[in-house]
Amino acid sequence: MPLKILHCADLHLGYETHGRLDPATGLNTRLLDFRRSFDVLVDRAVADDVDLFLFAGDAYRTADPTPTQQRQFAEALRPVLDAGIPVAMVVGNHDHPVSFGKASSVDIFGVLDGAVDVFAQPTFRAEGEPGGPIQTKAGPLQLVALPWPIRSKILARDEYRGKTPHEIRETIESYYTAFVQQCAAEADPAVPLVVCAHLTVQGSELSGSERASLIAHEPTFTVAQLAQPGVDYVALGHIHRFQDRNAQAHAAGEGPPVVYSSSIERISFKEHDAEKGFVLVDIDPAGAPGRRTTFEFVPTPARRFVPIAVDATEAPDPTAAVLAEIARHDIADAVVRVRYRVGEEQPAVDEAAVRAALADADTIAAVERELDAVERRQRTVVRTDTSLKEAVERYVDQHETLAKLKDDLVAAALEIEREVDAAGA
Repeated sequence: MPLKILHCADLHLGYETHGRLDPATGLNTRLLDFRRSFDVLVDRAVADDVDLFLFAGDAYRTADPTPTQQRQFAEALRPVLDAGIPVAMVVGNHDHPVSFGKASSVDIFGVLDGAVDVFAQPTFRAEGEPGGPIQTKAGPLQLVALPWPIRSKILARDEYRGKTPHEIRETIESYYTAFVQQCAAEADPAVPLVVCAHLTVQGSELSGSERASLIAHEPTFTVAQLAQPGVDYVALGHIHRFQDRNAQAHAAGEGPPVVYSSSIERISFKEHDAEKGFVLVDIDPAGAPGRRTTFEFVPTPARRFVPIAVDATEAPDPTAAVLAEIARHDIADAVVRVRYRVGEEQPAVDEAAVRAALADADTIAAVERELDAVERRQRTVVRTDTSLKEAVERYVDQHETLAKLKDDLVAAALEIEREVDAAGA
């Protein structure tokens, strides 16, 4: 009987950028978007009666989720536990606290009713190892769990103090690689073997939002280091774009799938063209030769992000040019951003008309004029009554090198503002 796994990652509950207060629930609409997509994958897990719910890290936006965010995650996960489906979770970089010794944001799930295993350090679950293999209704499963490597734990050891960031990275890479090799060598070949990791695989295609969050000297691994002989599937989290990093070898029967499942919702406009969803995995013990693994990507109803860019510098009527471009896009129920370019000598764009044309959108993220370098240098004034969002945007507009990070910097500033407001409440 095939062993069925639902593999998901990067929920990032807590992103509220481009959201608003929902009057019916009192919650941010973006939190409701994430909950909706999470409910879809949970419903699929229960409907398909999967044998394991495998979560590859990053449950929340930060390591200090609010009680509301924790409640949303626990409530959404409850049907899986009620159905008797075991849950295995590795801790991601967003789940880890900065301070050494603190619990991660997902440790609480290890004490919930039901079979929930949370892995905060490299762990091998197999016969003869602590805890033994993961027990599922389809039989035992061997699991190599590789959470995000915590530098603070490594630096707390005397032998690693004083090492450079590059040396620390090499230490982590060597340790993780040797750990996977040892586990694969010791695994029972008659029992399915899965690696679940929250980390970066070399050559992975980024969806965009990770570019600002990838840490300098972050450990990276090759496909071969994870897809050791005997491994049936490698479940990955951390990169938000669905992809099989070992597709050619797997198609030729020469290795397992090495799959990033994608995140379940879009984080920023950099992810506007990335599919969002999760992966259903079948490990068939009757495959030839030996076990054969197949998988299916299942999309979630992620909120669409629609960026609209208009160069109206040659248009006799810039407003009409912007409206015409909007009409070419499906903006219904989407988060929409409009950026337009006009010359100083042209008529001003009627932004009220533009916003009226965006009435079918769920959220208008911005309607803004793009400035050339000269205008950016001229427009440097930030008054005391300027909003934080506007102040950050003006600062970015004055620095060409920051242009690609604009959405991420604004989102980070608003997140800090929200946390400060909450702390002072």
